[in-house]
Amino acid sequence: MSAVLFRDAMLSVVACGLVLQVLHRSNSELYLCEAQTTHFLFNRFEKGSLKLLVRISLLLPSAPAIFLLSHYSSSLRAVFTAYGASYATLALSVICYRLSPLHPLANHPGPLWAKLSKTWSIYQTFSGKNHVTFLNLHRRYGPIVRTGPNELSICDVAAIQPIFGTDGMPKGPMWDGRRSPKSTTYALIAVRNTAIHLRRRKAWNKAFNAVHVKSYEPMLRGRVDQLLNALKIHGKSENLDLAEWFSFFSYDFMGDMAQVPSAPYFGGAFDLMRDGDVNGLWNMLEGGIRVQAYTQHVPWASPLLYSFPGMGRRADKFIKFVVQLAKTRAERGKAMTITDLSSHLLDEGSPSPKPPSFTEYTSDAFLAVLAGSDTTASACATVLSCIFFYILSDHNIFDRLRKEIDDAFSLSDGTTPADDTSKLIALPLLNAIINEALRLQPPVPTGLQRAPEAGTRGKLIGSVFVPEGTSVFVAPYAIHRDPRYFSPDPDRFWPERWLEETHCDPSISVHTDRAAFLPYSIGPMNCAGKLVAQLELRLVVATLVQQLDFALQPGWDHTRWEQGLEDYFVFKKGILPVIVTPRAS
Repeated sequence: MSAVLFRDAMLSVVACGLVLQVLHRSNSELYLCEAQTTHFLFNRFEKGSLKLLVRISLLLPSAPAIFLLSHYSSSLRAVFTAYGASYATLALSVICYRLSPLHPLANHPGPLWAKLSKTWSIYQTFSGKNHVTFLNLHRRYGPIVRTGPNELSICDVAAIQPIFGTDGMPKGPMWDGRRSPKSTTYALIAVRNTAIHLRRRKAWNKAFNAVHVKSYEPMLRGRVDQLLNALKIHGKSENLDLAEWFSFFSYDFMGDMAQVPSAPYFGGAFDLMRDGDVNGLWNMLEGGIRVQAYTQHVPWASPLLYSFPGMGRRADKFIKFVVQLAKTRAERGKAMTITDLSSHLLDEGSPSPKPPSFTEYTSDAFLAVLAGSDTTASACATVLSCIFFYILSDHNIFDRLRKEIDDAFSLSDGTTPADDTSKLIALPLLNAIINEALRLQPPVPTGLQRAPEAGTRGKLIGSVFVPEGTSVFVAPYAIHRDPRYFSPDPDRFWPERWLEETHCDPSISVHTDRAAFLPYSIGPMNCAGKLVAQLELRLVVATLVQQLDFALQPGWDHTRWEQGLEDYFVFKKGILPVIVTPRAS
């Protein structure tokens, strides 16, 4: 700490001296002392309490202000001079420090604005093109880029295990900013303490292991049949947005799985496919996610941003909605005849149940709905939308996939649905198409963040030392399009890169590095719902391709789909206009 204090003090001296040349030549010792103290305290507490930072910024400059009252006839001038000099000195001191060779990340390249302030990240988030920005930064600067004053983005497969593996780093500070200030506890996804995370993760691992995922199949098939029938009914409409229907489907299924309906797999928590988004639930969710996309960059300012009119309204409304769902489900208790996700979270199947507190359960219920309806929905609704966009843009791929499904399920008698999951897992082209869509448009494009454990002083990642207090991003969108790991044509939808016969063809030079494939993250903090997401993707794609004919809306500009994807931690989709008809015999 003394070394940090000395470094900051020296920079503050330089900065204060420059400011005093302009504002006030006398009383320099007082300004220097105040400037050093302010910069040090801001450096020490910039990730802490907003109230504390406000007090520091208001109280410390009051000392020179009081002193100057005896030098100026106008008290207003004295206050203005003192506070102006203090804030200007602080700003210049921070700038000097963050751009100086003394900064621990000084050797890493990156945009100048990013080195100076997190406002750069907020601006990129506002644009919705954070994923494209990270990709372009790595193509310009290389595998390690400084994307914030105390932040790195690493695009290197050798860094994945040290960052995310069993001996990796805990979650980074962005997760402090991704929770509402009104929440009394953290959802599992936002828990940064590794020990606590692993303890609470046990129930999720149990709920999503292969045995229990199998038990969710009947309710999933019920929702897939509902989606199939809805598309048959509404398919000829010129206004049918396939992406919206996939969102409704995913939301309905997650509502079923987290809050099992009465019978038989309908009448669940949401029923958007039946009623539409009459309560604005999907818009409410996307609005809350967008607010969190901003607050994650400045966790200490989260309470301030949520206090702005409208900023936190949707997120708070969604939290209240989930709390009511959680309360209703907890009151049902063991009266449930079907095991759902909450059965595991509430430990209802144990001979000696040890349920969590209602507050903790509510947080996990919020995560269940959030993950299923957005994060996992990105592995479902967004990826489903991307899959159909890509295969309808090249009907040769669609026809090959349909033939593979027909061959596997003997469609000659027209009675065998594509719902045998053991067969779906073994279909090479189906799984190649899913993997390729996940590669090009990963559910979380840039938001995989970790940071060294507190008290460790930092961690060595390959040849790069990451000091404590530094956040580390690995952007799947960037690493998935890196020609070192996926070639040829890493920006092209080409399912063949995942097929064994392609790699065995000596006439084609193909490189597909599965170690660089991160659609669900990896390690002990990866996506708990990975198996459910894969089940959804296989079953929905196979069923719809087998049963329906699709065509993109005539005259629709195909370039609008990828351009319309916006990164707010997860992708926000545009529209996917299609014409759907029952399959021609």
